[in-house]
Amino acid sequence: MIWRLRRAARDLDWPAFAGIVLAVLAVGLYLATVRPLESQNRSLRDRVAELKSQADSQPRDAEPALPESQLAAFFGQLAAAQQAPELVQQLHAHATSAGLALERGEYRPLPDASGKLMRYQIVLPVKGTYPQVRRFLAGAMREMPGLALDAIAFQRETGASAALETQLRFTVFLRMSS
Repeated sequence: MIWRLRRAARDLDWPAFAGIVLAVLAVGLYLATVRPLESQNRSLRDRVAELKSQADSQPRDAEPALPESQLAAFFGQLAAAQQAPELVQQLHAHATSAGLALERGEYRPLPDASGKLMRYQIVLPVKGTYPQVRRFLAGAMREMPGLALDAIAFQRETGASAALETQLRFTVFLRMSS
């Protein structure tokens, strides 16, 4: 048998021999790479099916709330219009706790056309570093649900140790008392 294989190999020309070598390499590559990936694919499909069955067995959330109840919940989170001075004090407290210097502020109530809201526009120029401004904004926006940042402007004074002057424009949404 070995003698016949050697004789057949001697009788083959180089393109036929290269084709056989390539075929053997292709089979080896298939066994080394594709076969393990097929088993991994099978196990991943089993895991997906298991997760789908777990998701189907869990209870669904309640139906989404009606728009009217969502709107009522939104208005319930807002502070009353009479609480505007306390909200301004709270905003100032956030600024001083963040290490910002407040010079002056502009406060202007703007009634809403719907009659359900009152917008309170606040312009605060502050001095401090950029991280202090970020800390102030993060704390104030997190703890004051009706607060919206409308605009922010940065200006650096000349000099090496110059403070950052930041002008912040907020709108506080307040609900009108019923």
